[in-house]
Amino acid sequence: MPFEVFRRHQRKLLAIFAIMAMFGFVVSDSLPRLLNSNPGGRDQKVAELYGKSVYQSQLNEMARQRTRANLFVSGLSQFPSREVFGGLKQRDLVDAMILQHEADQLNIPATAEIGREWLRQITGGRMNGELFNILFSRFSNEVSEEHLLADIANQVRLRKVRLLLGYPVVTPYDVYRSYRDQNERVGAKIVEMPVDSFLSKVSEPAASEVQALYDKYKDVLPDPASETPGFKIPRRVQLEILSLDGNALARGLRDKVTEAELRSYYENHKPEFQVPSELPTDLFAGQPDLTPPIIQAFSEVRDTLAPRLAEEKAQSEILDKFTRIKEAEMIPFADKYLAALDEQEEAKKQGNASSVVLPTPQDLKPIADREGLNYEKTPLLSRQDVERLGQISTAEVGLTPLSGGRKFVDEMFDPKTGLYEPIELTDVLGTRFLVRKVKDEPPHVPTLEQVRSEVIVAWKMAQARPLAEKAAGELASQIKAKGATPKDSKIDGFRVESIPPITRSQTSFMPSSMFEPSPVVETPIPGVPQAGEAFRDAYFGLQAGSVDVAPNQPRTVYYIMTLDRREPASFSALYASNGDEYRYKSMAREQASRQQDEQWMGWLRQQAGLKPDWIPPDEAKKDEAARG
Repeated sequence: MPFEVFRRHQRKLLAIFAIMAMFGFVVSDSLPRLLNSNPGGRDQKVAELYGKSVYQSQLNEMARQRTRANLFVSGLSQFPSREVFGGLKQRDLVDAMILQHEADQLNIPATAEIGREWLRQITGGRMNGELFNILFSRFSNEVSEEHLLADIANQVRLRKVRLLLGYPVVTPYDVYRSYRDQNERVGAKIVEMPVDSFLSKVSEPAASEVQALYDKYKDVLPDPASETPGFKIPRRVQLEILSLDGNALARGLRDKVTEAELRSYYENHKPEFQVPSELPTDLFAGQPDLTPPIIQAFSEVRDTLAPRLAEEKAQSEILDKFTRIKEAEMIPFADKYLAALDEQEEAKKQGNASSVVLPTPQDLKPIADREGLNYEKTPLLSRQDVERLGQISTAEVGLTPLSGGRKFVDEMFDPKTGLYEPIELTDVLGTRFLVRKVKDEPPHVPTLEQVRSEVIVAWKMAQARPLAEKAAGELASQIKAKGATPKDSKIDGFRVESIPPITRSQTSFMPSSMFEPSPVVETPIPGVPQAGEAFRDAYFGLQAGSVDVAPNQPRTVYYIMTLDRREPASFSALYASNGDEYRYKSMAREQASRQQDEQWMGWLRQQAGLKPDWIPPDEAKKDEAARG
């Protein structure tokens, strides 16, 4: 049936549709209407600015204008980015509406002539009719030249308002601080004082207190980084996982490769063993026989052939196993399940009661045992549980390691990933996985009886925190009075940890784009998950002889910390002849610009009437899906 075929291959088809939609968004002004997620074509209210409602249709118009301006200007070599004037998310577009209001208040014009003059300036006068027409041809006559120039002019004036404060002042101290945070290393001794070790000193809560705490947080999802509880049960999935170590299989096959197989493999892959020539490949164009390729001899490459051939055999064997399982069991059952689900939905639409019962699958363990595969059936898992699910948590969708496929957790929690759909993944070690989702429970609010024990623990934790903080302060005073760094593995029964010297921040190994430098990120503190700013400030501010106390971000552990070693960053080294002053100056300027922009836009949003904690609908939905 056509619908069943679509349901079976819906993810591939939807990916194709998405690509087509992206293309349409660039060349057509109709896509924002197509992307309007409101049922029945209702115009969704997104925000309220200056006492007036802002609707999705207004953002769509701004998105069309910005898309045209971005597309035109990105065609110039000076602007390799496709978001010259900003992004197209709801937050970006609401900010654009605020900036447009400010530009109107300042009487900054947005005429075609302004757009034309700006293009002349940024191209150094090289913008002429020929170049303009080449870039304008991208728009397939959807807008006039004057309209496009006016779009560009409007985006230019919004950009001017955003940059109205100019460049921030960056002092030598700002540069030194950026340098110091990435070069000065601090090592410390810390004493862990978990709050839950004080629960026994807290009395039992009254029934009314339990009820009040449950009512306050029953509709809140749990957040490990928050000190407040959340009793809502997040979205959870149950998975069946088949796996096979591809590298181990290849190692087992390597010794079984015959000499004849190696020679056959060599003959079939000879072009891969060509020795690079010192002569140009087109030296004798049309007469390749005059410069025949030089191929490495079989004896020279023999030792490399067996691992390659064994790897190919292993992958072929795994593919055969997975294909047999999918075609014999997984796909037929998925089709049967989808057909029954479709019949139920169709009956519901018709207002009839359906007699169709959804089929129940059989476990894949017998099949896994028969095929020599590892088998696991998980309990119901939240997104955080799946992110920590051992080796498979690092796997990506696809048959090749590091191919850039979707992460395992993203695939499992994608709303488009249906029940019983077979999914193949590979991790960096070459282990191949065949997974299907057998349960998918949406977020829901449990009854008090279902989570009573968790509510009681949360209430006790709130009462125990002051006790833990007081005890930590008293222990800190004792350590300081002794004037020594803790040398024992425990003090008063609390564990002592040594943190090696680390910097406060470091450059990320993954740049945000090929046109931008690697971003600066906070250095993780070993042994202190969810450290938080209070802990980090206290840790990197430690001085010799001082003893400080700070909790982690969710305030589940209080830490008593003393300086073990500080490896300072020399001011003179920064400005030495072989120093890196320019790079750190650029980093300091970038950070200051980002902070100034955030403060400026924050003030403009406040003037427009947005609350500091305002979250646009698209982010709220994404956050709910990610945590749910």
